[in-house]
Amino acid sequence: MSKNYAEKFDSLKDLFKAYRETGRCLASFNVNDNYDARAVIEAANEVGTNVMLMTYPPVIEGVGAEVFRGMTNGLKAIAKNDVYLHLDHSTSVDQCKWAIDAGFDSVMIDGSQHPIEKNIEMTKEVVEYAKSANVLVEAEVGKIMGRNVVVNSPDDFLASVADVKRLYTETGADIIAVGIGTAHGFTPTKPKIYFDRLQEIANAIVAPLVLHGGTGIPDEDIQKSISMGISKINIGTIVHTTYMKYFREGVVAAGDAAYPPLIMKEVLPEIIKVVVDRLKAVNV
Repeated sequence: MSKNYAEKFDSLKDLFKAYRETGRCLASFNVNDNYDARAVIEAANEVGTNVMLMTYPPVIEGVGAEVFRGMTNGLKAIAKNDVYLHLDHSTSVDQCKWAIDAGFDSVMIDGSQHPIEKNIEMTKEVVEYAKSANVLVEAEVGKIMGRNVVVNSPDDFLASVADVKRLYTETGADIIAVGIGTAHGFTPTKPKIYFDRLQEIANAIVAPLVLHGGTGIPDEDIQKSISMGISKINIGTIVHTTYMKYFREGVVAAGDAAYPPLIMKEVLPEIIKVVVDRLKAVNV
């Protein structure tokens, strides 16, 4: 590899600052349990890079933020490089505080469905709470398509440069996710990414930027976005759909004799394969 993606940093904030300055990106994967989390770490070991594990709100609601933090700590024993834990797309200030108290490395407070004033209010509260724990905070401006986001025109999802500047200035959020045309999950056609808007935002603020919807973005667009200021990319759907596809096949094949640990021996290599593919798209 031409760049050292496994470089050590004193903190996650230092990592993102360096990544924004040098055109690098931290690949971040939504996981649901110890199996897919292990697969992501093993894939990162294979590629030779730091990596971020992320959880959606339903995961910590069902498992517990403290349990997931403890599980991640245990899995670090097999990691060759740094592994970070992030709460993704939380719309609850209290839930973000729970993850902060549990020891997550970063949290996302997603106020993007609200007017900018409310978004700023929510983000400020989480940023203030996170300071004493030295936890990084991600905010969002604009919308990521998919998941019941109604889109009639680009105005419905594109991040406003003025709103991005205002949120960053007034809240002190560490990193900012921006709506530039990507969508969660698989997309029937190649997503149209508004790189001109991304460039305007990157010129307007120095904060590292985040790209959501990494499953459906072509490699060349991922690499172009990184060169323009994207320092974190979120990938989720390809992980859990691969997991469920091969797990379902294993259950059907085994019938009443199905036993999860044995099935997962066949599933893990498939998850590792798709994660390695996405890591290589980011780490070039």
